[in-house]
Amino acid sequence: MSRVARRSLLFLAASTLPALAQADQLDDALRRCAGLNEDPARLTCFDAIVRTLPQVETDRFGMTVEIERKRDPLMPQAKNDMIGGKIAELRRIPEGEWIFTLDNRQVWIEAEPRVNVEFAVGEDVRIEHGAMSSLWLVADQHRRVRVKRLR
Repeated sequence: MSRVARRSLLFLAASTLPALAQADQLDDALRRCAGLNEDPARLTCFDAIVRTLPQVETDRFGMTVEIERKRDPLMPQAKNDMIGGKIAELRRIPEGEWIFTLDNRQVWIEAEPRVNVEFAVGEDVRIEHGAMSSLWLVADQHRRVRVKRLR
């Protein structure tokens, strides 16, 4: 590899690393590397990105929308803090939790079984955000359960 190519490669790798501080820009960095024509330069570019990945994962560990908004006040606000739909399928697993399949094909499981809360196929429900990044399946004012998404 020529001296000029090495300098260009080092500059490209150095300019790519700060951009990876934002995980959302990872795809841009990958596209830049993929666009390089010389095999050694492309490999070095990808290697530089891979070395930053554990740090990106560490930076994103425990990240919530609220924390991201505090870091970046210009981050677009969510238009909807809830999604709605109808229960298309409903089944209870042996441990007692409900599994909800909505009409949009999302599958949710009750985080902790609540024996006195009943649901029915065809019923209108919505998934809402709660405190500390919790998610709730809400049928009406008195029927709500904490859920986790399976699919």
